Amino acid sequence: MTFTRNPYLITKAMRNFLWASILTMALTQINTTVDGIIVSHLVAPDALSAVNLYMPISLLITSFGNLFGVSATIVAARALGERDKDRVEHLLSTAVLSIIVVGVLIAVAGFLFRNGISDLICHEERLRPYFISYMSVMMSFSVITMMSVLSNESVSIDGHPELVTKSISLTAVCNAVLDLVFVGALDMGIAGSAYATICATTINILFLSRHLYGKRCSFRIHPFAKADWKSLGENSIQGTPLITSNLILTAMFLLMNNIIQDKQGADGMFTLSVCINLLSIGMMFSSGVGSATLTIGGFLRGQQDFVGLRMLVSKAVKWLFVSLIVIACVIFLFPGLISSLFGANTPELTLYADRVLRIFAPMLPFILLTLMLANVYQMLSYMTLTVVVAVMFPVILIPSLLIWPEIAGNDAIWYAFPTTGVLVMVLTFFITEVYKMRKGNVTHLTLVPIATEEEESAFNISVQANEEKVSQSLGSIHEYLSHTGVDKKLSHDIALCIEELLLNIVHHAGRNMQSHYIDVHIHMHEGKMLASVKDDGRAFDPIHFDIEKRQAGLKLLNGLCPELDYQYMYGQNMTFMSWNENDNENEKSI
Repeated sequence: MTFTRNPYLITKAMRNFLWASILTMALTQINTTVDGIIVSHLVAPDALSAVNLYMPISLLITSFGNLFGVSATIVAARALGERDKDRVEHLLSTAVLSIIVVGVLIAVAGFLFRNGISDLICHEERLRPYFISYMSVMMSFSVITMMSVLSNESVSIDGHPELVTKSISLTAVCNAVLDLVFVGALDMGIAGSAYATICATTINILFLSRHLYGKRCSFRIHPFAKADWKSLGENSIQGTPLITSNLILTAMFLLMNNIIQDKQGADGMFTLSVCINLLSIGMMFSSGVGSATLTIGGFLRGQQDFVGLRMLVSKAVKWLFVSLIVIACVIFLFPGLISSLFGANTPELTLYADRVLRIFAPMLPFILLTLMLANVYQMLSYMTLTVVVAVMFPVILIPSLLIWPEIAGNDAIWYAFPTTGVLVMVLTFFITEVYKMRKGNVTHLTLVPIATEEEESAFNISVQANEEKVSQSLGSIHEYLSHTGVDKKLSHDIALCIEELLLNIVHHAGRNMQSHYIDVHIHMHEGKMLASVKDDGRAFDPIHFDIEKRQAGLKLLNGLCPELDYQYMYGQNMTFMSWNENDNENEKSI
């Protein structure tokens, strides 16, 4: 019987991570939106505009957080797939120190150059007091916001995005309560909203630290050591596309805010603030899918599992595009409700915002899908392409904002948004087709490898979790191993270990497993035979299970495999086995 790879576990892993990630993004966006609504209603609609004016600085801070923090988790996800936990620890320890240093420098810059920054960003005098109050607090505590992102990503790559969701839920509730206390009860104004955000973010870090320094975490973040200097360079190289695109986005928001202020005044800034909030809601889906692709995809790539990687990316792209179309339709159909929610308090402002939102909505599917594709390209190490795709949005938008008023008057400036969306998508498709012609065996648009040398020589199947299918699969496993050229005894040991794992899953993984699938992946890499077995049954660690209670199968597994590793990730048991190809030859010579 011929066995193939079934998308069952990949789909389940993606759903497990995706829903947790999207819920996390949703709660984060709700957090931000509630901030905006409270500030707009309890302080003034101009306060919401001031928060939006802070966006370029926020993106700049995010750029440094990405350069030293998020980039480290991208490489670390791949290292976890390769089972190189020492490298993971070096990467993350370096990230922590880097963020602390950068956070201190940002706080000092915010204190010394507060007025200069305000002059550069805020041109409307009536918005300036709000902007300075908000900016001063947020820049002073930027290290907390960057460290929070690193904590979220570190727990996610360890396979527990649901913990991040719980933590963000707690953070969102705390932020809303503190907003009402600081802004409402204590009358601290817009600064109170900033303090509420910082306090809630600190709670997020403390909550996740329980996992990162607990027994369940598969790695440890130790104090910075000399050996970590190499990781600093690796983090910086991986983070170059992130900081480049974020710096350009920072410039885009700065220029966009200035152009809208000059062409459309305070009402234009309010409406732009609503648009940016809606863009952020779309980013909730785009970033959620992108995060799942970066983390799970990096893990699969580290295992050289390109079959699973193609399944993951294909499903992610289709799901995201459909979701974004739905969001765009909702905005187009109900602009009045949305603008009123954000504090449009006059008929003239509501009518103005309604028109703009309908023009803005068609841009979202194109832009956000492209930004998610940039995550795919980064995960695949297409660094130049990542930067090119990520910066197309600002590079096209800013000239469009300048050209449309010249062609059709100031009120036509909003047509720059849908124009940018279409052009970005068309150019992305064209550029990736050029890449495909050069690379050869890669998929359209996503550029995932179709057939690598290691993939063609690997054994990669899914087996239904019942005795009959497992028994049939053993023949295929023996046949594959017999053609690898490894020693017969080693081949026998590998097959026996996999057999014991498969039977253990069938007998003990839980009820109703008959329709579930187990993934088996065997391949040779750098002189080692590597095998992994994954299932979604009840959590069970075959390595650290009580020695006294082990049955013959588990004793056999632990005796025949010199390198065993287990991790429970994305709701799945993952057992990794490794044998040096020459182990048995050395035994014979002895």
